[in-house]
Amino acid sequence: MLLSLLGFARFFATSNPRSGLEEFFEDKSVLGEQKIRVGRSWKLDELRLKSNSDLHKLWYILLKERNMLLTMKHAYDDAFVAMPNDERIDKVAESMENLEEVVKERNRAYYELECGVTGERDRFIRRDGLGQLVHYKPREHAIHPILNTSYRNKLKFRFGNSMNEDVIDFLQKLSEKTTREQNRKQLIQLREAARVVRRFPNVDMEALVEKYPLVDPNKLIRWKKIRGQNFVTNQDV
Repeated sequence: MLLSLLGFARFFATSNPRSGLEEFFEDKSVLGEQKIRVGRSWKLDELRLKSNSDLHKLWYILLKERNMLLTMKHAYDDAFVAMPNDERIDKVAESMENLEEVVKERNRAYYELECGVTGERDRFIRRDGLGQLVHYKPREHAIHPILNTSYRNKLKFRFGNSMNEDVIDFLQKLSEKTTREQNRKQLIQLREAARVVRRFPNVDMEALVEKYPLVDPNKLIRWKKIRGQNFVTNQDV
């Protein structure tokens, strides 16, 4: 029995053990460089062609690279020196997001084919203790809800709401405050967009609306026509 186990162990391979912290820092050959040649992030179409095993390996490679870059970012900040090619952190983060999206796509396809469901946790909308609508994801617990008194009290405190007069009054005032803030932001963007139109009459309206998404394009176009007719006013939009 022991010989068979030893014979099987010959086919088991591991990476070279490293007990130092050099894995958290860049290679010495690129230290001090002002510009480091790096590639782009992984795209969704490229990741969809890889197997689950390759995605699993690539995830840990990206995780290791992210840890190294964050360590170097902290070291450069402590030394008050600009990190070369700090966009590498964003590229790794984008690659990890795309990889996770591909894994979610495969999980959804598998569960929909085998079970008829997406396999993801359901999300519900419930009212919290202040009456606001919040997202809630149920999760499994080792203890049955009937026996888990502390968790039931926590849910009661968090989501228990009688919608009494005080809660309704709070929601009304919160809605009024949110509306005022939204109107204020919309007015600020409208004034900034109007200044751009006044200074550059031939500005691209689509690009301007994309820059200021809260601006009503019809109102801005009407104001532009009025300004084009030499309509004099001392008050901006």
